[in-house]
Amino acid sequence: MARKRGAGSGGGGHDATGMMRWLLTYADLITLLMVFFVVMYAMSSADQKKFNALKASLAAALRTEGAGTNLIFEYSGNRPFNQVVNPEGTEKDLETFREIISQIQQRVKDPQGVGFTVSERGLTIRFLDSILFDLGRAELRPDALPLLDAVADALKQTDNYIRVEGHADNLPINTAQFPSNWELSAARSIAVTRYFIDKHGLEPRRLSSLGYGEYRPLYPNTSEANRAKNRRVDIVILRSSLAGGEVDAPLPAPRQQ
Repeated sequence: MARKRGAGSGGGGHDATGMMRWLLTYADLITLLMVFFVVMYAMSSADQKKFNALKASLAAALRTEGAGTNLIFEYSGNRPFNQVVNPEGTEKDLETFREIISQIQQRVKDPQGVGFTVSERGLTIRFLDSILFDLGRAELRPDALPLLDAVADALKQTDNYIRVEGHADNLPINTAQFPSNWELSAARSIAVTRYFIDKHGLEPRRLSSLGYGEYRPLYPNTSEANRAKNRRVDIVILRSSLAGGEVDAPLPAPRQQ
């Protein structure tokens, strides 16, 4: 006669005590998972607070609160490339950079293709080449002159050294005037430098012009959009501490108040 399975046998050859052990192990595992996720959540919350604190600090340092003046956002298409990185420096330098940015933004009604970067070198005012020049040329566009006028007037607020740097994409150029991108990028930086000196009387010994060709891209030259961002002219206002970076250059005479 078939033997009936006892009510307390637990099934599967396990008694009730074995089932309880399995439940305890399962409960321990769930508890450990819960603790793990709580710890991960706590860590992420702390990082978010630090990020928000950093963002607020940068905004306060450069007075960029409010719509339309925030310098921390991504470059996209024809939008300006505006980014703040490594804002360490003397308070005097940061105050000067803040005033320069504010003055340019007040005078430039359409900031498309213009941006600002604060780095360990100083303040970089960045222009897409299409704002200043026609394709493959180094003559300043007439409609770019009011923008450069605004920048030149802002630069008069500082005694720091200024570098004008020309950059190109990796598409080759080979004309009688520009055998390579070296010549094109250098000619463009010189055109901007001469305009600042000839039109606005900026002190020549504070200015230098450099052409980097295609060898210092911001983005990989893998698309036309990226190449357009790499074709640029950077005006770099060096930090006061980097004055010695200009070989054999005397310190600028202080401005007359």
